[in-house]
Amino acid sequence: MKKNYDIRLNPKPLSKEQIERHKNFDSLLTQYATQPKKDAIVKKLVWRAVAVAASIVGFFFLYNQVLKTDYTEKQAAFFEARPYINQPFEQIKPSFASFKVNPNKGGIYKYPSGSQLTVPAAAFVNEEGETLSGEVTLHYREMHDFVDFYLSGIPMTYDSAGVNYNLESAGMIEIFAEQDGKRINMAPGKAINVELVSNVNTSPSLAIPAGYNIYKLDENNRNWVYQDIDRMEVISDEPVPSSNLDENSPFYPAQKTLAEKMLAIQVSEAAETNKLEKSIPKPKQPSKPQRAINKDHVFNLDMDDIFPTNGTALESEEEQELRQLYAKYSKMLWQLNPKSSITPDQLQKEFSLVTGLSIKKLNEQDYELSLEKKGNSIKVLVNPVLSGSDYERAMAEFNRDLENFSKLNAARETKLAAERAAIAKRFEEEKRLATLNFEQRIEALRKQGNDYAANNEIIKKKVVNRFTASAFGIWNCDRPLPPQMLQLAANFVDEKGNPFRNKAAYLVDKSRNTVYQFLAEDGAELRFNKSSENLVWLVTEDNKIAVFRPQKFKDIDPKAKRFEFVMESVNKEIKSEQDIREILYL
Repeated sequence: MKKNYDIRLNPKPLSKEQIERHKNFDSLLTQYATQPKKDAIVKKLVWRAVAVAASIVGFFFLYNQVLKTDYTEKQAAFFEARPYINQPFEQIKPSFASFKVNPNKGGIYKYPSGSQLTVPAAAFVNEEGETLSGEVTLHYREMHDFVDFYLSGIPMTYDSAGVNYNLESAGMIEIFAEQDGKRINMAPGKAINVELVSNVNTSPSLAIPAGYNIYKLDENNRNWVYQDIDRMEVISDEPVPSSNLDENSPFYPAQKTLAEKMLAIQVSEAAETNKLEKSIPKPKQPSKPQRAINKDHVFNLDMDDIFPTNGTALESEEEQELRQLYAKYSKMLWQLNPKSSITPDQLQKEFSLVTGLSIKKLNEQDYELSLEKKGNSIKVLVNPVLSGSDYERAMAEFNRDLENFSKLNAARETKLAAERAAIAKRFEEEKRLATLNFEQRIEALRKQGNDYAANNEIIKKKVVNRFTASAFGIWNCDRPLPPQMLQLAANFVDEKGNPFRNKAAYLVDKSRNTVYQFLAEDGAELRFNKSSENLVWLVTEDNKIAVFRPQKFKDIDPKAKRFEFVMESVNKEIKSEQDIREILYL
């Protein structure tokens, strides 16, 4: 049926009289009430349709929320059931530099990267809180890139007010100290001043990157604890070779050559320095005698029971050492170590009489005592101790030996210092020439029209992070990155379509110096920056690496809500850190 519509474009404004004519709202309401209700069925149908649609939307929303909650809880349970620091490869051991420290004086100690540790005097105490005087060995290592973080097994997440952040690092360290092979503590009120040299990503226009803080890892509570603001200072704006080697980059050949050259220089320098150190053997540091401090923990061991052979050429070096101690002092005693798995009362009650015993030296202070009785056996930790005049005489000898050791060690250090400096100077020149060659190659590529890529190469700046480490452990110079928006629900399969489930997986955004750890599982929540260069990998059942490389990320539809990651299994045996770096193209 044809209808005539009066459609007016840009109508004239109503006059005051027209408005007044239609202002009787009571009349209008009466007119509306008397109209037949033609559309009742239609309205009812419309509302029912809306209700059904709302139910469907609500169902899918609830379904997705349940899946999301299920994955979140499953991921949390997966990582909580594992060690907080969980190294992915047991065969790749962390490498520490070691510094010999005179705790009475302290000192300044330099690391090959240019970093520096300043140790104050009287900085160390033993488990009883006593200030140490004998030589202490300080162990130190640095972690600078995502391969370092990955191999360390140290988490890069930070929980603050219930929000999980990833930490972008400007350098991480681990530091601890030992005396006679036993861990020691930092003295209360003392701290080591750290100057950590590293590289950070930043805009060429920014002098100092913003937002970096100092955090210490709390392994017991499984979280990073904020300590202070990072007193960061840029020390060089010169081009720093990128740590991300991309085969498709025009700079890849130059980067790879420089990385290989620097690694070769580092290996040669370490080998030559090690050879020099061995050329003049270190004097043996004397062990400090221990006084018997608790009679309930102290007991005798008959020398004939320990040495049934009565002294023969077949005795080991440690057996000969113990025989000399027994011959030297009128009364050799043994004290039960507090870390032993048995109490003094139990030891007295159950093993005062035994059918067999043996003893083994563990370190300069600790021995393992094995006791047998009627088929039962037990191993306890014990320490040799002295009392009375024996202890006084032993301390006098120790002080003389320690003074002599200090003189011999100082003489050795004097002989080695000049040769160490010569080696360092020679290899520093090799590094300078390698870097100069790299810069010349980059400049040549820039002239060939690669300005944009060349600019990306120089947004890394060398900085020094200054902070105080008031305790031993793991310290990090970081800034928290806000959680990225959820991009995909992900599944992970191998080339044959076999799924990867219930596995730790790792995501790296190469514009950020961090590692995001997540659970590879059906429907995994994968967050990533689509405009950046991303890399995902996991360890397969046969201890190989399976990767999803940056170029494949570019094939993901930006509008996709789900995606199946087909991982490329790399058929390479993992033996060293270098193997990992080659696989991940660092």
